[in-house]
Amino acid sequence: MAFRRSARACIFLGGYVLSAACHAEMPPELANAGDVPCGNGEPRAWVMAPDHEALSARLEAAGFTVDPLPLDRSPWGLDGLIVLGSGASELPEYAEYMQSYADDLYFFVDEANVVLELAQSTDAEAVPPFLPTTHTARRGAARLVELEVLDPDHPLLADIEIDGGRLAWRGELGRDAFVEQGGFEVVLAGAGDGSNAALLEGAYGQGRIVLASLPLDAPPGSDLQQEAFITHFFANLSAHVEGVCVRQTTPIKPTPPPQSLPFTAGSTVFAVLPDTQVYSLRYPGVFDAQTSWIARNAEALNIAYAFHLGDIVNNNTELEWRRASGSMSLLDGIVPYGIVPGNHDYGPSGDASTRDTKMNEWFDFDDAALNPSFGGAYEQGKLDNTYHLFSAGGHDWIAVMLEWGPRDAVIDWANSVMEQHPDRLGIFITHAYLNNNDRRYDHKDTSFPQDFNPHEYDTPGGVNDGEELWQKLIRRHRFVFTLNGHVLGDGTGYLESITDRGNVVHQMLANYQMRELGGEGYLRLLELLPDGKTMHVRSYSPLFDRYLLGSDQQYTIELDVE
Repeated sequence: MAFRRSARACIFLGGYVLSAACHAEMPPELANAGDVPCGNGEPRAWVMAPDHEALSARLEAAGFTVDPLPLDRSPWGLDGLIVLGSGASELPEYAEYMQSYADDLYFFVDEANVVLELAQSTDAEAVPPFLPTTHTARRGAARLVELEVLDPDHPLLADIEIDGGRLAWRGELGRDAFVEQGGFEVVLAGAGDGSNAALLEGAYGQGRIVLASLPLDAPPGSDLQQEAFITHFFANLSAHVEGVCVRQTTPIKPTPPPQSLPFTAGSTVFAVLPDTQVYSLRYPGVFDAQTSWIARNAEALNIAYAFHLGDIVNNNTELEWRRASGSMSLLDGIVPYGIVPGNHDYGPSGDASTRDTKMNEWFDFDDAALNPSFGGAYEQGKLDNTYHLFSAGGHDWIAVMLEWGPRDAVIDWANSVMEQHPDRLGIFITHAYLNNNDRRYDHKDTSFPQDFNPHEYDTPGGVNDGEELWQKLIRRHRFVFTLNGHVLGDGTGYLESITDRGNVVHQMLANYQMRELGGEGYLRLLELLPDGKTMHVRSYSPLFDRYLLGSDQQYTIELDVE
């Protein structure tokens, strides 16, 4: 039977609970349990893992007594170590357990215990659900081939071979890492500044939370360095759990987040707004914070253009469109901008079952056409499909901005527009194009996920997905980069492809709507350096004045502008 406790209702002191309200919600057998004996050299490990046998063998070899994690009751009252094995977040019982007991896991930690979570995929679990509010950690795509040792004296690294400040175990170490963290000490990471963290430890109350992006519970293999590392790690873990239990541990040294790249004088910046739908629905102040920041910094950062990637609103209602148009109007007369509709901008309640949208009622076509950079539209009076002509960063540009799931006739129009401007560098923008697996949406490709592909919707008039847009439009012209939102998961993607003309196209996905407050105000800033070809890609929140520094959120590309 599940029991729940509020952190404000329960007071912990020396392992005892001092709250009648909390006791009243606990099972009687746990209400007066008191401290659990420890320090006897036989630590307990409670395991949930797809490969229970392999993980149990690793733990037993390190001296643990291993049992399955009880799934029908709270972990409060257990002692020792709870291990969530690699891929555990993909188990059906994991979701059920976390729904009932996620908060209880950090109460378990507070009673001088340890929780260890091993490698999980970003798509299955971007953020561990059991973290207290004092700690943050978010996974992202990051291929790890070697790891920097940030704390060689950490007890979990005792007797582990270190080579020149790096872990001796190299090779394929994983494709997901912690690209954001707060409150943790980063022990191993893809870089010396702690970015792309692979092993973290956080202190909560009297216990510890350990997160690893490494598959340390893999069955024994032929890699001797890997086996040596894993053997030492679990032996060290056993001693560490005992140390935590008897309150004999070294203090945590929280690792500060890495710093963002500084802006370069003389650069040109493009501001990119993906998926503001939740702001328009619930948090219009966050939307205002984004556009007012762009307007305030337009001169200082030389912001040449702003692009909205669609899903401007959530349910295609008058209230949402009024809020969205009000937020975007903060750019009027300061920074020129273009918008595209997303699936949520069409149809009743934003279901994209029609191509009816209130967007053109709240964003005036005639006002937009007065902007000197406005090139034209597919349909007079509608901003669903437009192109924009401007000069910035030493180049002449054309930005082609197309509707959700563009129709064939719209693609034909876009081809003719590009043919009329062969000497301009092209920017292509639509709502759904690149997926979060760094591949273009392709409904004919059954080998890779196609969740939320435009072909899955009932949008009339026909649609084209990313691969169709590439084949029918982008590869034929001088596009140098593409932008889209829409996709969930980690909300990021990147792909380089070569056009028929021989130039590189940088294709980028950005979406933040899965974060708290519908995106925490994050937007993309594309800084084109004075050399006219180097571009720094950043993710920044005016709401928190903070950058995301994972390798999928901050990186540098070189535009093919020759």
